[in-house]
Amino acid sequence: MRVATPPSTSPAGGSPRASRGRNWLVIAAIPFALSVALVVAVASYLHSRSAAVPVYGQLSSIPPLQRLMGLSDLPPRYAPAFQLVDQNGQSVSLGQFRGNSVVLAFMDSRCTTVCPVLTQEFLLAQKDLGTSASKVDFVAVNINPLAAQVSDVVAFDTLHGLTKMKNWYFLTGPGPQLLDIAKQYGISVIVPADKNPNDIIHADYVYFLNPKGQERYLASPVVDETASGAGYLPQPTLAQWGHGIASYARQVL
Repeated sequence: MRVATPPSTSPAGGSPRASRGRNWLVIAAIPFALSVALVVAVASYLHSRSAAVPVYGQLSSIPPLQRLMGLSDLPPRYAPAFQLVDQNGQSVSLGQFRGNSVVLAFMDSRCTTVCPVLTQEFLLAQKDLGTSASKVDFVAVNINPLAAQVSDVVAFDTLHGLTKMKNWYFLTGPGPQLLDIAKQYGISVIVPADKNPNDIIHADYVYFLNPKGQERYLASPVVDETASGAGYLPQPTLAQWGHGIASYARQVL
């Protein structure tokens, strides 16, 4: 059974959502206790980081774009530092993006649900940014410790049309380091007992960092699924997401 909340009705700062490589959160595929632990862990972490999230009495009072993106304000605290390698095998640190706003995601290099849809939204956001694109960097940390080679992120980029996006960085490194970085950002990851790299389960969030490297917003991507289990959103919704990502990336500049 697939558990999801339609994007148009997701409350800002609402319950965390998790996704998996081939079929996001099929409860029958993992022990129930693990699925509960994933939700509780992410919810507790995000609560500790969201003191500035506005409280809305009714869903209808939330601005439409903010509701679509499940967007929450965050206190301006510095994002945890890290250093990894990008899709070109070059060492990259989070600190080197200071001076630009950063759209920071956590993606599974084998994901076929939320992550590929999010990349489409990033490509649309890049176009929407226009001349502001040079002031925004799109950064993703690979959170699949079983598919953590540079060749894994290159394959993902090639498959999803990201190879010509100059301000795109898909970062990877040793599996334990990737899991530690995910933990620092409240991104829960469950590695299957059989070590199948296609069955990683993880939470999906996108951070917006200002040019000082401080967290300002947190978005919660969601998708529908095709009959085959692939992630999907209608083109108008993709366009709204792309515009929303671009808008908030500009806003934190």
